[in-house]
Amino acid sequence: MNPTEGFLLSRIDGHTPWAVLRQIGGLLPEEVDLALESWVKAGLVLLDAGEVREAHEAHEAREAPRDRDAIDPSLDLDVALQRQILAFEARLAQATYHEILGVERGSEPRQIKRAYFQLSKQFHPDRYFRRNIGDHALRLDRIFKHVALAYELLSDPTTRCEIERAMEDAPPLAPEAGEYRVADAGRSERIADAAGPPRGYRTPSRMENLERLRSRFKIPKKVLAERRFKARQFHQAARAAAHQKSWLEAAASARLAIVFDPWNPEYKQHFASIQADVHAVRAAELLEQADGADAKTDALKLLEEAIHYRPADAALHARAAALALETGDLERAHEFAESACELEPAVAGNQLALCRVARRRGDMKGARDALAEAAKLSPADPDVLAEQKLSRRG
Repeated sequence: MNPTEGFLLSRIDGHTPWAVLRQIGGLLPEEVDLALESWVKAGLVLLDAGEVREAHEAHEAREAPRDRDAIDPSLDLDVALQRQILAFEARLAQATYHEILGVERGSEPRQIKRAYFQLSKQFHPDRYFRRNIGDHALRLDRIFKHVALAYELLSDPTTRCEIERAMEDAPPLAPEAGEYRVADAGRSERIADAAGPPRGYRTPSRMENLERLRSRFKIPKKVLAERRFKARQFHQAARAAAHQKSWLEAAASARLAIVFDPWNPEYKQHFASIQADVHAVRAAELLEQADGADAKTDALKLLEEAIHYRPADAALHARAAALALETGDLERAHEFAESACELEPAVAGNQLALCRVARRRGDMKGARDALAEAAKLSPADPDVLAEQKLSRRG
């Protein structure tokens, strides 16, 4: 059970209705439903079926208009993906770094990297460059800043160790005296008829929860002052390195500032502000390594990693497609070629890359369609003419 599920379980007091639990559990309403249903099935929680049904109906009637307003089928963004973006964004306020990436504590570096790359493919704003995605552009930017922050902190062994140690030391979330609860029968009856939480209740933000945990844990003032002093030193070092455009050094210092004082939002904001430059430096280094790689398979791995830092670079996708084709990895070659055409469909070279991959896969119709598109874009291109000649020869 993760901390947010533990918090939800602590709110089950025999009086609070399902509809209110959907609002105060620290999880998405759909996730609350899944957790409660699994506990009911296991016999851990007993509920009145009629009350559950009424709570569901009331919540759906209240939430449906908002969901319809957020989803816009006219955008250049699949409706299913829009729902995923909304759901992911809703979790950011309460999720830990591990939960954002979807990895367990103690995960190996390759698992953390794989999780980051998978999320990059889905939520990196550059993936939707030149598309009409409406307000989802801001949502994607916010999501990816959190994803990048989580990756940077957990991929570094030092910072990950500090973060996981802090998670072990901190007590679990639980209700405190004076917090909202519905234990008294007088209020519980009125709340059970309501469609949502009682008036004046507000779900605490993650920063407020962290501050509460810090105060309950009672870190000695001397230790806390020392940690904050070190955090300020690392933050100043990060700013100085960023001023000199030493982005990797700036990122390393910014990570440590966050580790020593995770309650300071300024450190996280500064770290997020330098991520674009850090990624640009990393992509350039990876491309240089790919150019010097002896084995094509090694070069392809480096190119694929660089793509995650430059996902809107169509030429880089086309280059990876050609290299994957040479190594015989037709599935990845097709994925890269399709991405190149999706990003820049009016470039004949991208269409040619898709044509060659389709031909090797035995998809002759796909190869002819891509070749025809390339010929429209650049009829005198020698590569296009050569591919047409090859096509005529069968």
